[in-house]
Amino acid sequence: MDSRTLSTLPRHMVYCGAVTSLTSLSIGYVIGAPNIPESAIRGLGGECGSNPYTTQRGFPNCFHFSNLLWGFAIGSFCLGAFVGSLVGGGLQNKLGRIKTLLISNAFYIVGSIILGLTFHQAQFILGRIVIGVACGLGGVVAPTYLGEIATIQGRGTVGTFHQLFLVIGLLLSNLLGLAWSTPPGWRFVLAFNGVPALIQCFFLTRLVESPRYLVSQKRIKEAAQSLQILRGPEKSVSIQEELDDMILLLLGESTPSDINEQNLKAAEDAPVPPAVQGGDSHVTLKNDSFTVAAPRPSKQVNSNSSNRREPYGFRTLFRSECSGLAAIGISIHLLQQGTGINALVYYSTSFLGDTFGPGNSKYITVGVSLCNLVTTIVAIFLINRVNRKTLLMVSFGGIAFSAAILVVGAYTGVGILVAVALFMYITAFAIGMGPIPWILLSEFLPTYALSSASSAATGVNWGANFVISLLFPSLTKAMGNSTFVLFGSFALIGVIFVWRFVPETRGRSIEQVMAEKGIPPRST
Repeated sequence: MDSRTLSTLPRHMVYCGAVTSLTSLSIGYVIGAPNIPESAIRGLGGECGSNPYTTQRGFPNCFHFSNLLWGFAIGSFCLGAFVGSLVGGGLQNKLGRIKTLLISNAFYIVGSIILGLTFHQAQFILGRIVIGVACGLGGVVAPTYLGEIATIQGRGTVGTFHQLFLVIGLLLSNLLGLAWSTPPGWRFVLAFNGVPALIQCFFLTRLVESPRYLVSQKRIKEAAQSLQILRGPEKSVSIQEELDDMILLLLGESTPSDINEQNLKAAEDAPVPPAVQGGDSHVTLKNDSFTVAAPRPSKQVNSNSSNRREPYGFRTLFRSECSGLAAIGISIHLLQQGTGINALVYYSTSFLGDTFGPGNSKYITVGVSLCNLVTTIVAIFLINRVNRKTLLMVSFGGIAFSAAILVVGAYTGVGILVAVALFMYITAFAIGMGPIPWILLSEFLPTYALSSASSAATGVNWGANFVISLLFPSLTKAMGNSTFVLFGSFALIGVIFVWRFVPETRGRSIEQVMAEKGIPPRST
């Protein structure tokens, strides 16, 4: 069977996707960790007395944070994530996806130690920034790797692993926050950030590197072996056509013999065929050697300049043939944050406390996270059955409607309406805007453009996240619940943007999407 037509999910591909997504779980945990324990950390419930607060074994039980400083402390991890996302693309191109995940885990572990042992507000902020770098790196490499290892038919399902594990991490942080929301229990909640990273380090040794990354590095033999492991036994699954497409897309007319001579001298020696000109033959891996099979229909690609085989940097990307698709992906990430979803994630306990009281708001927050998880699971089943554009437009439209209901409920004093609107808000987000932005770039950009585009998109995502998390407490104090009118407006803009500009990618290869847009594999 041709690996490009696989309709089932190969086991090892699912395993690699699940292990990689532990990074996504960590991101979700970091986002949600301070939400429920906020009162305990700031001493708002009177547990710590008046400032200066009581200490245990030399560590303060609580810290004094003004609203603005607390907003900065919560959002400061986005600054670290912004930096991590900008360097993440280059790092994963240089070191590979797996090694970049290991570096990300090191930041998670160090940041969790700083937070767990914090004795001053400045140290709390430093810990959030350090752990934010890990989130930035992971937010680039995890969706990239998931998109690169997935089959065409399974790309939507595997791509949603990032969002699925993220909301699992969010729910986990809420549950632990509920259990340890008194001083000094909040320290255990924050220190737990490093546990998923430690677990992932143990399992990373069995992951295979991304085949597309290996092809982009001209390590064809390793790419073939990695792809075969991901797709299943050689007896039942043939990878040669899929490998061919990768080589043509990523390396243009470069032939396997050129690649072997330049880059595989240290590998196991194998007979290397003469160079085949014109790009109209394909490669077969048999008994660890390359042979040239029968001609395929020619796909002419001009790649006279060897420097075009290198991954695009930021400047090259936005001057290249891929600039339009990259801009679409980045804009979707900006609009995702513009919906204000993370304002609810960060501050739902304090926000709902005004309506339902501090005690009840904690349980509603857990319920919202559970709703997010259930809806994300539903999205996994929908994403390969419903067009991406349809899900995005329904998601944006549902967020806009929910924002309007939330504002009406808040101003009329109908608490149940506020709660219903909040659950609708989360449901609408999770059904489309949660998972799809992390999938899109890997579905319409080749590997040589993907890392830079992912870095830029993730950087924009975290930058907008920081601005919203910083300003939300002050905005709600000044504007009240009218703040959600702004978020609803962004969602309406999103509906129009998706309808007008976003290409449909469901069930289509990167090559097909690029061809529809008239984009060659490499610029001439």
